[in-house]
Amino acid sequence: MNADGTIPVSPRHTVRLAQEYHHLIQHPPGTDFVVRTIAHRKAGDMPLMSAQLVIAGTETRRQYPLANTYPLHFRKTYFPASLHGDPQVEFQRQTRASELLPVPPPIGWSPLSFRSCFIPGKPYNRISPFGLEPEEANIQAADELPLPAAAGLWHLMQEAFRHLSALHRGGNTHGDMELHNLIVCPAPLEMHLIDFENAREQAESDPAQWAKWQAEDLQNILREAVYLQCALGRQEGAMAEAAERSLKSLLQNPARFTRAIQRKAGL
Repeated sequence: MNADGTIPVSPRHTVRLAQEYHHLIQHPPGTDFVVRTIAHRKAGDMPLMSAQLVIAGTETRRQYPLANTYPLHFRKTYFPASLHGDPQVEFQRQTRASELLPVPPPIGWSPLSFRSCFIPGKPYNRISPFGLEPEEANIQAADELPLPAAAGLWHLMQEAFRHLSALHRGGNTHGDMELHNLIVCPAPLEMHLIDFENAREQAESDPAQWAKWQAEDLQNILREAVYLQCALGRQEGAMAEAAERSLKSLLQNPARFTRAIQRKAGL
């Protein structure tokens, strides 16, 4: 722990920990201490999965060396009755992603658990004004979006697009590229991809399947790019070009969005 009460939670991020937790960092309990439960899935009364922010206990720090560097971290626990992916495969996929992107390496795995660094920030879907139904409602949301906000969101989406493109060039897909799996970290300001549980490798597919997987990864980002251009007007660059090429597959009524983009540009 740093002298100012902050603690590293990834190679690039620190958080200020409440005073009452300091002793657990310096003098860990035998087992993990749960700071916050982020998600808890059940089928009836039967627990399936829990996602928690924990302070690593002595056994965890002994078993996973990175838990000593990042004692406050994310732990996903599966229960025996649940159907889930292989935590070892998720560990391998995130390790590979960390070699290609500014993604923290995972901390560890067991047959029923997966541990990774905590990225302090907000899921992108919580700061975006879009994702409305019917889809035309997003044009009105774009009209009401202030220019500074639209510009900031555009640059965040460009960063996400670059990260995914680099992942694809490295022979991997994310496999679950929902907007809640994009974390906007304010300090330093940047976008991070999380949750590589469903990531896949190019070697697992034929060329047609690989192209399909890449398109699925980019779908939500490119749709967001269309909405943002309804606020900004037509943009330049690889993401804008990819969104234009994919317009018919992204939206039910692409012509309305094309007109909205042209109207914003004064055409």
